[in-house]
Amino acid sequence: MTTPSLDTEYADLTPLQVRIATHQHHSEYPDDPVAEVLAALGLTGTEDLADIGCGDARFLAHLRETGHTGRLVGVDASLTMVAAAAAVAGVTALHGEARNLPLRDGEVDVCTARHMLYHVADPLVALSEFRRITRPGGTIAVTVNHARTCHRTHQLVAAHASSYGLTPPDGMINHTVTSDTLPDMMQDIFGNTTIETHDNALVFDRPGPLIAFAEALFTFCGIAPDSPHRVQILADITSEIEQWFMTHPDQLWRDSKGYSIATATITG
Repeated sequence: MTTPSLDTEYADLTPLQVRIATHQHHSEYPDDPVAEVLAALGLTGTEDLADIGCGDARFLAHLRETGHTGRLVGVDASLTMVAAAAAVAGVTALHGEARNLPLRDGEVDVCTARHMLYHVADPLVALSEFRRITRPGGTIAVTVNHARTCHRTHQLVAAHASSYGLTPPDGMINHTVTSDTLPDMMQDIFGNTTIETHDNALVFDRPGPLIAFAEALFTFCGIAPDSPHRVQILADITSEIEQWFMTHPDQLWRDSKGYSIATATITG
């Protein structure tokens, strides 16, 4: 059995895509973090931009599709994600880690790091790298989740994993990186930071989407893709969720969430 890790989690596009779709379709209030990041950046469309931890590069694809003419670079530590980014027309895809980016000093006008800094063991080193690759006058935008985002569903999965002796793996999530701590980290590196906070929740009115979201959290709770317990854990979770909806017919399953966007301008 493989050990759950960021490598195993992001070797497959599906869990990430399920999580993104869940937030798109099951948020209590309209939730469009891409639009919020772009509003915070105020791009002209000509900037050279690097998206660190680009995932499947849908953010970069959106930029290109909406007329961005500047160079677009996607960097990810997962070869699967790099391949997905390389498949997007007009995107340069690079394999690399946030603590040692494969970009030259001052190579881009804008650096974005959306929902990835909590995957980095040394976030201040990563922020310093973001500063290094961004030209004077350029902009950094970093997005991280609130502490305990989607905690209810995480705890549900973790409890069932624990019943089979499985625990959340070390190193996948740096729990010190949250909306509470990001402002001070940004201030340490950049000295000038603007923070926007967005509060929301996931809400589910039926079992299916919640079950799919719960399964998309498996690796983070210690359940490897090839775990011999995976099928039974999914069956146990499915049973509990279906039972909850049966016994709470007039209620929604609600799970609080939120994120912050921190932006800074490179001076000097």
